[in-house]
Amino acid sequence: MEGEAGGGKSTLLSAFLGSLSNAAVLEVSGDEAETLLSYGIIDQLQPGTFTEPGTDPMAAGAGLLDLLDRRQADGQVVVLAIDDLQWADRPSSRAVLFALRRLRADKVLAVVSTRVGGLADPGWARFLSGDSRVTRVRLGGLSAGDLTELADALGLGVLSRRGAARLAAHTEGNALYCRALLEEIGIAGLSAATDRGLPAPRDLSAVILARVASLPVSAQSFLAAASVLGQHAPMPAIASVARLPDARGEVDAAVAAGFLTEGASAPELTFTHPLYRAAIYADLSPTSRRELHGRAAETVAGRERLAHRAAASLGPDEALAGELEAAALATVATGDLGAAAWALEQAAALSPAAQDRERRLLDAAVILLNAADTAAAARVLASCQNSSARRDAVTGLLGVFTGSPSTEARLLAAWQAHDPETEGEIGTRAATSLTNWMVISGRPEAALSWADRAVGGSVPGSALRAMARTAQAYAFAAAGRSPEGLAVLGFLPASGNEVPISETDALIMRGMLKVYVDDLPGAIADLGVATARLGTGLPSSYPGPCLAHLSEAHFRRGDWDAALTHAQLATALAQDTDRPLDLARAHARAAQVLACRGQWPAAQAHVNAARAAAERLPLVYAVAAAATAAAALAHARGDLAGVLRATEPVRATGLVDAGGRPGIFNWRAIEADALIGLGRLEDAAAMLDEFEAAIPPPGPGSAGPASPGLGSAALALARGRGNLAALREDAAAAEAAFTRAREIEPGVPMPFEHARLSLDDGRRLAAAQDRPAAVAQLERAHRLFSDLGADPYLQACAAELAALQVTAATSSPAELLGLSRAELAVARLVATGLTNKEVASELYVSVKTVEYHLRNSYIKLDISSRRALAALLA
Repeated sequence: MEGEAGGGKSTLLSAFLGSLSNAAVLEVSGDEAETLLSYGIIDQLQPGTFTEPGTDPMAAGAGLLDLLDRRQADGQVVVLAIDDLQWADRPSSRAVLFALRRLRADKVLAVVSTRVGGLADPGWARFLSGDSRVTRVRLGGLSAGDLTELADALGLGVLSRRGAARLAAHTEGNALYCRALLEEIGIAGLSAATDRGLPAPRDLSAVILARVASLPVSAQSFLAAASVLGQHAPMPAIASVARLPDARGEVDAAVAAGFLTEGASAPELTFTHPLYRAAIYADLSPTSRRELHGRAAETVAGRERLAHRAAASLGPDEALAGELEAAALATVATGDLGAAAWALEQAAALSPAAQDRERRLLDAAVILLNAADTAAAARVLASCQNSSARRDAVTGLLGVFTGSPSTEARLLAAWQAHDPETEGEIGTRAATSLTNWMVISGRPEAALSWADRAVGGSVPGSALRAMARTAQAYAFAAAGRSPEGLAVLGFLPASGNEVPISETDALIMRGMLKVYVDDLPGAIADLGVATARLGTGLPSSYPGPCLAHLSEAHFRRGDWDAALTHAQLATALAQDTDRPLDLARAHARAAQVLACRGQWPAAQAHVNAARAAAERLPLVYAVAAAATAAAALAHARGDLAGVLRATEPVRATGLVDAGGRPGIFNWRAIEADALIGLGRLEDAAAMLDEFEAAIPPPGPGSAGPASPGLGSAALALARGRGNLAALREDAAAAEAAFTRAREIEPGVPMPFEHARLSLDDGRRLAAAQDRPAAVAQLERAHRLFSDLGADPYLQACAAELAALQVTAATSSPAELLGLSRAELAVARLVATGLTNKEVASELYVSVKTVEYHLRNSYIKLDISSRRALAALLA
């Protein structure tokens, strides 16, 4: 429900909730004063609980799903009502959105109200505008007829049609403004023919203050104290700040005037509308405001006390700034980076010395970047006033994430300006950021050079040294030397669980590199540990890449349900952090799963989103991610010309070595298939030669000269050469190529690649009239495609078998069993022995959704037990 401030949203929501007779209602509201209070909304839903600051929104959202499950136990519909969502703290907002996205079969009605334009969060905007479960109610203004009824209901008399039309036109029918003006100006004033205009909406505060002024002086003091404490506060605290020992009369006066209302948990008092509180607070003189904040500091503790002390300050106060800075450092240790950054910003505002102000602002920006809060970091950096090497370094780090055109220049300026003797940290940060920038812009040799400087300038054993070595490992991977990158990360314990929390970013990088060298079990282990840590609220610089690469590892390993789940999580996270490269990667990961399963519209939407992200960050890594997704979709559709159109943007960069690095971007094999299928044999031969030259050599400890290097790339190359030779009718060369592919295949743990090899080899054998061998290969491919749910390829395989007079299913198990994709995903996990709660955790959905899908599966399959389900799926 959307409307302007004062448009009647809260009144309508309250009336609706009051009309419910048989529902479990969970009612909470946002508060402008609590937007920095981590999980204020979530904790309102569970009185008596406290969500630790820094808890990951995914974990908090999962807790909300559990709460909704419990409340449905008695069969009632659960109504979750959130008023003034625009004031919700960001962690709560993200947690609620996480939960709502995963409600599929639950008896839950969520009703939220927000101001028009109040939800700047891209995740909410996408959910509200694109999800079929969402109904948007836009509250327009009151009409002239409505205003006539309103005046009568208020006992003000009969408002003329002319007066009602004037009021409606001037206020656009805003309910709060209309009521205020009706009461202030009266019927006669609104109906009178006069050239003098009505008060503008911005003058609403004058109307409110006039009403405040009509109250006893003590009641005005009580309201002033309440406005300083926030949208709502305990009555004793307000009385204490107002210096009123017995405030019962003042409470009665404020409530009777409509300014305050008693909360559900007395003695809590809440302003009936945020505009009332804002108008009263704004009317306070600077002296009165500081005095009241000083008193408020005596009634609260912790962070709130520091906030009131800061607001009460007369000006620069280094002692208080130091306390805020110390509180920020302590808060960092708890993982609540948003609160730490806020405290540093407050400390900066109180800093007498300009250099201390800048230092604290830059510290806040670094913390926000470490928390992946790109937008907030940009805002803080914009408030810095002095040029310095450190400012350039931090601004450049921001640019690495956002793709700012000035990134490289800022980082180079920081490097050139820093003093190696006294500003080694600045130099290390700048060189590390330059390493990462060179990687994503397709200059791996330059990246390695900067990585050497970053590592060489850092202190052994320090956090900066780990950060520099992490970037160095990435540079080695970009140069096609991933085994050397893994060696750089050799300082990490072998088990991801034993990696210190402080080195989680390095653990994520190790998992990424393991994906690039086909060590999929190792990648899933490392990235799984890191993902679990992110789920507990651990801050990380690379949350998006972690989830996207975990999706890729599951896709290559053949667990496409998990791949899609993590791709969707990566997409949501990338939208929250607004990092274009992360967006391109995440959408590309989702697109390839959906494409290979034949879900064309959904895949196309992700391809379009990946391309849009690459347009925002036109560097080769983003361009290549989008191109890989588009090529996968075109190939799955059988659009061979479309494959070549998809890969053209990467080739247009002139950086194919970087944007087509095997193991990182695997579009070259798709391009070779397209060229062969189009009959462009010479072009295909040249492309395969180019592809072979790009495959990295065997790493240390390989099997010797016969080792193919990167197994997945070598397998795709051998398959391509076999297809090309078969089309040229060179039977001996084709046989040799497919034999070579068979030799490589056991070392490549990728079922989809195995299936494609068998499909192509089966086609070759069929053309050579070797029917038994062809059928064997095609049946193997059919089984593998079926297990994966790769319907387009399954259909192609079935067509080849049909030509050999062998009947085969043209649909995957989901279709054969009559199950939806979601039902099959749940069924597969249940068949492994997981409980419903464990399945819900794996798929990031509610337990009720699992129960719903499982119940439907039992009905469709005519079974009644988990054992029967496991036997059937086996």
